[in-house]
Amino acid sequence: MIACNVEDSGVNRPGVGNDVGDLDSGQPDADLDVGQPDLGEPDADTEPAPSCDDGVQNGDESAVDCGGACAPCALGESCGEATDCESGFCTENVCVDESCADVACADDEACYRAVCYLACEDADGCDPSSRCYQGSCLPLDCSTAECAASETCYRGVCYGACTGDEGCSEEGAECVEGSCVVPTCDDGLQNGDETDIDCGGSECDACAPGKMCEAGEDCQEPLATPWSDCDFGESACAEVGTQTRTVTTYSCGDAMTCEVNEAVETQECTRQTDDLECGETVIGEWGACQGAGEQGVCTTEGERRRVITSYVCAEGGCEVVEEEEFEACVLDTDAQACGAPETGEWSACGGFDSVCDQDGTRSRTVTYFECDGGECNERVDTETESCLRATTGVSCGDETYGDWSACEGFSGVCGQTGTQSRTVTYRECNGGECSTRTATESQTCTRNTDGTTCGSFTNGDWSSCSYANECSTSGSRTRTVTYRECSGGSCSTRTATETDTAGCARNTDGTSCGSTSYGSWGQCLVFAGTCGGNEARSVTYRRCSNGSCSNVTETETRPCTRPVGSPCSCDGALGTCASSGICDCRGTCFEGAPCTGPSGMGGCCSGGRCLEGFLCP
Repeated sequence: MIACNVEDSGVNRPGVGNDVGDLDSGQPDADLDVGQPDLGEPDADTEPAPSCDDGVQNGDESAVDCGGACAPCALGESCGEATDCESGFCTENVCVDESCADVACADDEACYRAVCYLACEDADGCDPSSRCYQGSCLPLDCSTAECAASETCYRGVCYGACTGDEGCSEEGAECVEGSCVVPTCDDGLQNGDETDIDCGGSECDACAPGKMCEAGEDCQEPLATPWSDCDFGESACAEVGTQTRTVTTYSCGDAMTCEVNEAVETQECTRQTDDLECGETVIGEWGACQGAGEQGVCTTEGERRRVITSYVCAEGGCEVVEEEEFEACVLDTDAQACGAPETGEWSACGGFDSVCDQDGTRSRTVTYFECDGGECNERVDTETESCLRATTGVSCGDETYGDWSACEGFSGVCGQTGTQSRTVTYRECNGGECSTRTATESQTCTRNTDGTTCGSFTNGDWSSCSYANECSTSGSRTRTVTYRECSGGSCSTRTATETDTAGCARNTDGTSCGSTSYGSWGQCLVFAGTCGGNEARSVTYRRCSNGSCSNVTETETRPCTRPVGSPCSCDGALGTCASSGICDCRGTCFEGAPCTGPSGMGGCCSGGRCLEGFLCP
């Protein structure tokens, strides 16, 4: 027999492990303050050591926080061996009680008290006529419960029997409809101060979205993702950036159900970039050795100079800093400078090898005053030096496009409009070389969801079974099934009628199918030495057999007595009576005439005394 319910938390599913180690309870590990943003960089991820109270199946646990080195698991939890279970019985990797130790159920069934039921993980796994208890859908009407003599059934589960609160010894138990019931957070019922089945109130875990609530405390605590890395864009000198995180909050809505809301928080983040290099330093060539004295003096003491160009961050931008460097040199008397050179304007930076090349040259005219033959003459020369240009981000080739991704990001199961993306590869200059840069391009896409399931179906109650006649062994019944399907991008309902014959099979053998007839009572057969006997008659019944109505004849008997003084034929103490002999009330025969002597001793005449009102011979 299969039954289901909507009100429990555990699953006892033989043959299928209850691996719930990856499920998040929905509660944060600690109170989350989402009102004050954290302006610092997020901490590095850490991996905590496994423990028996971390809400995750890890270490050598057979289920979440139980089994292995942890405490034994309750009924319905996963196990690897008998020691993993409180009951001491592990069947097909599931903890069961002793009655289920040797019971093998189907993959979609679970065992409870040696009977296989439809398996469930929580209250949503069963229909409203049953409850989810220890992983099994137990009928609320107790139709399949087999309780011990000291137990009674309450809503499908066997509890200790009671006649009042004084009859319940277990702490917290209440006598409900003759059963000692202890409200718990995993009994598949809404009891205690729970706001929904096994959640909410002061004792149980917070309720998931969609469950009933009375106050915000009945719903989950806020959750927030870690802050993202600070994004400063492409500027090496930027000091102010942004980082984001997603905050999920839960509240008790106007409909008194837990609602979920998500918001993205953004905050500024900063760094110090002053004096950081933002480009490669360029050291110019040494210039010619020039005289250090007055113009026209051909001295051997001189100096030369060069320009050092560096790129340094300042106040969030990249600035060019030029410094002149001088050193002493020895002048040749001939052609010695005799005056300060005069320089023209630098030409534009040029002479690059490629589109991305950043190193070029520029030139300018320099008028030198040199000693020659004792006179200070002018000499015009051209001075060249290295120069830089910024090519980062300049295109150096055609972009290429990847294939569009699958359409995704739909709004719910029935959503028909989504997005798809593809990778675009650009050829751009970076650090003087032509390199690639990828970006993601998105576009809108659609799909057809008509007919897609968008929710669980619900079953109506079965109708009464219909049979051809009172002896029929097979019949049928119907119920309405409501489906949730997508239509035009929205979730709508569709109903259908389901017919069942298996649930209407019955055994009618022996059932009455007509009126009873009786024969006449036969002769009273009196037992020797007694006053009474039995008489019989035939009784014919109309009863069902193998689906048809047929006759069954039986014999009915009842007690009877023989009248005193009626004719009889028997062997008495005085010999064999003739057909005219007279019988006393015990069937003893004798001959003679009636008399009025004393009576009461019974039997035939003896010693000349009259017995039973008859004359002795």
